[in-house]
Amino acid sequence: MAGQKNFEVDQNATFSFIVEYKDNNGLPIDLTGATAKMQVRDTKGGAKLAFTLTSPSTGGITITPLLGQLTIKMTPTQTNKLFYPKSSYDIMITDSNTNKIKLLEGFLTLSRSVTI
Repeated sequence: MAGQKNFEVDQNATFSFIVEYKDNNGLPIDLTGATAKMQVRDTKGGAKLAFTLTSPSTGGITITPLLGQLTIKMTPTQTNKLFYPKSSYDIMITDSNTNKIKLLEGFLTLSRSVTI
């Protein structure tokens, strides 16, 4: 079962966070050869897509394999596309054996900006 985490995101600002994938003993799970994808939509299973992030890092997700970490980075252009008042997201990993794992899901609550 995926972890759940909600975030408050400032509109038109860079937003980033780190996800750590660990086993039941708290040890990092090796992500060597893995890829990751994150989509942000209006609702869970919604038809309206705000944006997609992918690994490698040029797609907005950087994987640090031996630490089991994913660094997620949204640009100001992307945070400006978030749905008000909140958007739904999840992060999927495809490991080196092509197993798909939903790592994290939740909501991005948009804090609207005055300065755009």
